[in-house]
Amino acid sequence: MYQPGTHRRIALLICDVPADPVREQHGDYTRIFGTLLEESLKPINETHSVDSQTTFTLEPFDVRVQVYPKEDDYDAILITGAAHTAHEYEQPGREWMKKLIEYVRVIATEKPRIKIFGICFGHQIVALAMGGTCVRNTRFEVSATKLQLTELGKRVYGVESGVLNIQLMNRDHVPTKPPSFHVLASSNQSPIHGMVLFSQSDSLRDAPHSNFRLTDIHILTSQGHPEFTESIMRLLLGVRRGLLGPEIFDDGQSRAGNQNDGIAVVGKAIWGVMGVE
Repeated sequence: MYQPGTHRRIALLICDVPADPVREQHGDYTRIFGTLLEESLKPINETHSVDSQTTFTLEPFDVRVQVYPKEDDYDAILITGAAHTAHEYEQPGREWMKKLIEYVRVIATEKPRIKIFGICFGHQIVALAMGGTCVRNTRFEVSATKLQLTELGKRVYGVESGVLNIQLMNRDHVPTKPPSFHVLASSNQSPIHGMVLFSQSDSLRDAPHSNFRLTDIHILTSQGHPEFTESIMRLLLGVRRGLLGPEIFDDGQSRAGNQNDGIAVVGKAIWGVMGVE
């Protein structure tokens, strides 16, 4: 239940650094995700009196060098995206990924109070940690894209149209969800573009949910990037132009400025899961 005037502490698990042009214009991932959380919190706080507004701190931990938070000090952990390949965690030099997968598994199974959010690479890490799969897709998915929401996805995101517009930048994807997880969205290329796990205390954990609160969700993931703006996407497309090829690059550029629900829909849902509404 939402408590007015509360403070949320969020641990940001850093899995990569933004490409140089992105970092130069938009800052590091702490700043980029901080902006997402700030902008999505503003309209929520505007519905409350000044002394009943929510504040937060976002504290970064570079898991690539195995720096982790003391999790009981935090209300949530948020796992960033990365250019790394999650399903290659057994390869030499990827030991940090294997530790991250185990860390997420422990938090998910032993710390139900702590909310978990996974974005892109983070979404894939959650899948691997909890018994799902992650593989290389047939081609890249890029730029502002319309995703098809499931009935549950409509309710979680509060979108009656059944369409979620979000920026994508991924080659890998999650074809098989972990046990007890529920799919939120899909694309023409990827069947699982987001998923949730309900609290262990929920007696209907494995059944379709028609009557729930966002706070009943323990884990929320998104293959798409709610933190990406049009500017960030255009910079990324430029950096990866050679890797993407002319067809995907040109198509991505043509859609980069399309509707983006990252802040208004996904960011809002993240706060809702943390009990802020």
